[in-house]
Amino acid sequence: MPVDILGLSFAAFIALGGVIGYLKSNSAASLASGLIFGALIALSSQFAAGATASKTANALPAALCVVLFLVMGSRFLSSKKVMPAGMVASTSLLMAIRYIVKAYSK
Repeated sequence: MPVDILGLSFAAFIALGGVIGYLKSNSAASLASGLIFGALIALSSQFAAGATASKTANALPAALCVVLFLVMGSRFLSSKKVMPAGMVASTSLLMAIRYIVKAYSK
């Protein structure tokens, strides 16, 4: 089975961000959401990387990235802080675009 290195790297980035958020501000919500989203993105990106993956296989990782973009984008707009909200929003948008393009290039 092929490995989606970029998808797994993004999933690790999200999970690590949740851990760092917990360590810096003692935010259990950051830890839980980071680990949950990281795990879901890792699993769904590997499913979408399969040789027989259909267009719909890319829908779940794309949807997860869009949700992250919307949540972190709204936090960025309210706080104007690039780290972590702006960084996560921008990388989530790029990954969502990647999965959408990947779905329609087959």
